[in-house]
Formats: sequence, C-alpha cells, structure tokens
Amino acid sequence: MVGAVGEAAGFELLSWLRDLDLPDPETLLSDPTAPLPERVDRVHAVLGSVVAHVAADGSADTWQRAWTLIARVARHTPDVAATAARSLAARRPRDAVLPGTVLHLTPILRSAGLLP
Repeated sequence: MVGAVGEAAGFELLSWLRDLDLPDPETLLSDPTAPLPERVDRVHAVLGSVVAHVAADGSADTWQRAWTLIARVARHTPDVAATAARSLAARRPRDAVLPGTVLHLTPILRSAGLLP
C-alpha cells in the first residue's frame, strides 16, 4: 500500500483499516446486548450509522428497536444519546408506535428539545 500511494497516505489507510471495528447497525438492532465501542467518539459514530440505517430501512419495527439502543447508550453517555434521539425522532415512520423505552429517556429527550 505504501508503495502505491506514498508513505503518509499508506500508513493512514493501514491505520484506518486496523481500527475499523465499528459494529454493524443491523447487528446492534437485532441484539440489544451486542458490544458497543468503548470510546465515546466511536459510540457517536455507531449511533449515527444506526440512525442512517433506520432512515434507509423506513420500517416502524426498525425505528422502534433503535430506541432500545439509544436507551442503553443513555445510561453511560446521555449527551451522545440525546443527539441520536433527536435524529431518530425526526425520522419516525407514520405507523410507528413510541416504545415504552422512550419514557425512560424523558430527561434526555427534554434536553434534546424534543419534549417541553
């Protein structure tokens, strides 16, 4: 790789490949106990990919399952969960019912400006 693109770009790419350990959004939506990254920046990236996956999928079931993951993240990093909650709420399918999990997120949803 280094020979093809140069030392700086080659090492950056190899470092990126080595650290490419973010879980698949569908895995997280299917298994609420699937491991999450330890670093907050990576958790933020994962939740962003989950919200993007939910938006692409468009189903009420996927949207509802995403709230379980947001609630799990909220226990450790509520600010990251609030950002994802705001994005997820904006993508609510017409036939989606708010899961009971959302009630546990009231303080976070309020801080995200989603509740009065």
